Amino acid sequence: MSGNECSILLIDDDADVLDAYASLLEQAGYQVCACNNPVEARAWVKKDWPGIVLSDVCMPGCSGIDLMTLFHQDDPQLPILLITGHGDVPMAVEAVKKGAQDFLQKPVDPARLLALVEQALRQRRAVIARRHYRQQTLQAELIGRSAWIERYRRRLEQLAETDLAVWFYGEPGTGRMSGARYLHQLGRHAAGPFIYRELTPENASQLNEMMAQARNGTLVLSHPGHLTREQQQHLIQLQSLEPRPFRLIGTGTVSLAQLAADGQIMAEFYYCFAMTHIACLPLAQRPDDIAPLFHHYLQKACQRLNRPLPAVDNGLLKALERRVWLSNVRELAHAAELFAVGVSPLTATADPQLRIGSPLPLDHRLEEAERRIITEALNIHQGRINEAASYLKIPRKKLYLRMKKYQLDKKHYKA
Repeated sequence: MSGNECSILLIDDDADVLDAYASLLEQAGYQVCACNNPVEARAWVKKDWPGIVLSDVCMPGCSGIDLMTLFHQDDPQLPILLITGHGDVPMAVEAVKKGAQDFLQKPVDPARLLALVEQALRQRRAVIARRHYRQQTLQAELIGRSAWIERYRRRLEQLAETDLAVWFYGEPGTGRMSGARYLHQLGRHAAGPFIYRELTPENASQLNEMMAQARNGTLVLSHPGHLTREQQQHLIQLQSLEPRPFRLIGTGTVSLAQLAADGQIMAEFYYCFAMTHIACLPLAQRPDDIAPLFHHYLQKACQRLNRPLPAVDNGLLKALERRVWLSNVRELAHAAELFAVGVSPLTATADPQLRIGSPLPLDHRLEEAERRIITEALNIHQGRINEAASYLKIPRKKLYLRMKKYQLDKKHYKA
């Protein structure tokens, strides 16, 4: 029997003890995989396995506690029950503090063993069901086939299992708010309120009211630089509580490191999000997502407007991939809706000077302008590097370096 076919992985280096435990569990109706080599045991458990581990503590080569540490590197939520001798009880208690589900003392009480096993299995099945739901939801809602969107789905899935503070940053229309909403919907605070506030010098003083409204839910704050040092410190203190009164999510156009460097936020506020920064990439840096997104929004628009789904040829899709989408996914969704009613989505792009919202930093504007100019040159010359470099009056090597910087690939501009 393979690891994924059983519900309990039983590990003990004593063959007689192994047989006795296996017999008890099988008589109770469980499918058991018995392993007498703790070093080999880790290979039995695959990703999202819906079972639990029952292991002796004292084994040669690898103790049950060492084995638990290895298992939890792959899956911190895998339930592990430890079996310990009388002299090992303090060690087992410490192991529970480190993440073990529970421990049983030898000689094992069969009734207690079966009760703990059933409890751990129920918990494990619930965890795996939530994971599958998250995976299906993110796959259905976060459309695309780029390497970035795959990583983005996986990151949100992982973060949904926690209530850590998260910072989303990027250009408007890149999915910052979508990511925040999915974290709320798929996380432990889903039943609570979802509160979004764009902070300004006028409303930042109302932070306490915002936090009260978000209790047991999610608070999303944009432009945290408007908060005073005392307010930032208060948020930091609340995020150190266990359990946290709400999940804190921040959004912005630049990284928190940049805000800290500019003196807009405290270093401590930055470290509150230190491991959970998510850069939301513009469509120009993930053109492989444009066609799937266009199809998705076109289908939704046709259903909403009760119109037949129009044909989309490859030439149109290639042109969409080469087009500059200043408002990113938001603008692409609007283009799909226009196409649903017979309007071509290949009209001229909007004037970037007409962006609504807070002004972008100079460096950001310059990079955006440079990326747009290179994109237009590649579009005009259909990805031919020599001609594009000549058109831009720069060496080929310099063009390649700029394309690498903005993750532009010449293959996306070939006719």
